[in-house]
Amino acid sequence: MKRCCAVIVLILVGIAKTVDAANVVCVSTANGIQSALNNAVANGQDDIIEIVAGSYALSTKLSFNSTEAHSLALVGGFNAGCVGTSGDATLVDGQHAVQLLDVFNGSGSISVSRITFIAGTADVGLNAIVTLSSNTGIVIVERNIFVGNRSYNGVGALTAYGDAGGVRVRENLVVANRGALIGGVLVGQGGGESYITGNTIISNTTDTAGLAGGLAVNGSGHFTISNNIIWNNAGATGSDFSTPAAHSRYSNDIGLVGIGAAPDQLVGEQYVDPQFASCGFLCFELAWYSPLIDAGVDAPAAGQLGVDLVGKARILGAHVDIGAYENEVIFVDGFEP
Repeated sequence: MKRCCAVIVLILVGIAKTVDAANVVCVSTANGIQSALNNAVANGQDDIIEIVAGSYALSTKLSFNSTEAHSLALVGGFNAGCVGTSGDATLVDGQHAVQLLDVFNGSGSISVSRITFIAGTADVGLNAIVTLSSNTGIVIVERNIFVGNRSYNGVGALTAYGDAGGVRVRENLVVANRGALIGGVLVGQGGGESYITGNTIISNTTDTAGLAGGLAVNGSGHFTISNNIIWNNAGATGSDFSTPAAHSRYSNDIGLVGIGAAPDQLVGEQYVDPQFASCGFLCFELAWYSPLIDAGVDAPAAGQLGVDLVGKARILGAHVDIGAYENEVIFVDGFEP
């Protein structure tokens, strides 16, 4: 092949790769996030929206509604220009006035990761503060924080629904949210398998007696629930966890299990105070003496992430810890084991 022809072929290959590749956008304002979502609705590509670390006060909710067969990902925690991660938080703040995020991607997958959702309010319909739904794709929610949100008619923090594709909810912190129906998280599906793994869901509240303050799962198909802390969500008349659906539970710590379907597998479950460390605001790492350290299942169904909620390696001890944080038990009583 002549050199000129070879160059033309390489150029054409490069163009093809560009067309097939995901559309990656870096944003640093609330308006920029919504503009990127608007563009992603019908651009014919998979979309990745990278959000610079910082605080994003919303006057209206972030929304997306598409029937394209393409995926959507929102990822927080980037430094300026999104050339790398900053180590700082991306906070989406509803200012106690608006719902935070409403995504329907009917024919594509959804992924939301490394975002802190705070002070959201929903008072229309049965909305959750963050609502994610797909008919055919996988819905993935990983390494986020939901804190101080309020739904007056629905779910206090997160509703994630995946029909055929199912849902993956892994290594999130859900704390101090309140909902009329479910206090913390509702995961639903129309078939297939969904996985809830390694989350810390604590101190959430439901307004409705008998419903779950922490986590509820519902729908056909099957749910696998592993390595979660679901604690102190029950209140006087509720429960921490409930489901009428087929499910299995492995190595969870649950305060109060509500009336519902019995699990088809129940292994390593505890019902104990998690014993959190005194490590500051929104820190729910385990104290070195917690019974949940090294008590998780190392290879949960559908896998687990290589790092915990704050980026520490998973399995620092003999086994994985239960909850969203991995404890570095290096110095106990001043000595290294």
